[in-house]
Amino acid sequence: MDNMVTRNSTASTRVSKNVKEKAIRNLAKRGITLSEFLRFAVGKAADDDIELINFLDSPEALKAKKEVETGNIEKIGTLDDLDNWMDRL
Repeated sequence: MDNMVTRNSTASTRVSKNVKEKAIRNLAKRGITLSEFLRFAVGKAADDDIELINFLDSPEALKAKKEVETGNIEKIGTLDDLDNWMDRL
């Protein structure tokens, strides 16, 4: 029993039911449960062995940055304006 790991803490998060179900299906294809994956991920974070995704370097973010820097933006005034703008996306 010397190699038995004691788990005495719980971490939780909230995600949509759809995201959880998709994660469970995709992990099952790789032969791992959601709980196993989460324990692995938390362990990697504890060991500072993670590489975070920098969303600011994504193509979408870089494009948005360039649009702002070149003045290629649209100002939204009222909530109706915002609704109309979002409908055009």
